[in-house]
Amino acid sequence: MRPLGREAAQASQHTLPLGREAAKGEPEGVSSGNKRRRLFFALWPDEETRHAIYRATGESVRRVGGRPVPAENWHLTLAFLGSRPESLLPALCDAAGQLEPPGGTLGLERLGHFARARVLWLGPRDTPHDLRHFVDGLWNAIEPLGIERERRAFAAHLTLARKIHRLPCVAVEPVVWRYAGFSLVESVTDPRGARYEVLQNWPAVK
Repeated sequence: MRPLGREAAQASQHTLPLGREAAKGEPEGVSSGNKRRRLFFALWPDEETRHAIYRATGESVRRVGGRPVPAENWHLTLAFLGSRPESLLPALCDAAGQLEPPGGTLGLERLGHFARARVLWLGPRDTPHDLRHFVDGLWNAIEPLGIERERRAFAAHLTLARKIHRLPCVAVEPVVWRYAGFSLVESVTDPRGARYEVLQNWPAVK
């Protein structure tokens, strides 16, 4: 896992104009066309939370081996949409803009792994009911656009490493994540690997 730097700060700032007015028009980065884009909705950590996660999990990630996820890519997926036509972006933004953005506290206190995918993740012991309720509402909003709901139940987790060699065997110091809003994010693949670009933010009213 490499240390945090300006890339993480730039990723958190790379957003389109906020609110429904942006969704109705075609702001920079949201244009109609046949190009397909790999999309998901997510909770996007702020810089303070990313540093806390790094301090709490750095040693564990080194011990399990594999391929660490760069800190600037850390996120908590709410709904994975897959590859979608670029022309769908305005409708997605408009649907998401109808929702009250989520806000609350998430305790990241458990290291776990997906055995088949060999993925190391960090998450809460139990996904909060309010967050589950928001994810259900999010799917209700976007399903009419022809996007099929994921069959597996939502379980909050943040991926730390892929293709791990060993299982995590140490406890981590809990990280308190005070989230306030959600984001639409695009996964872009380039020669260096995957990177994530925030296309739109919907902040929660504090």
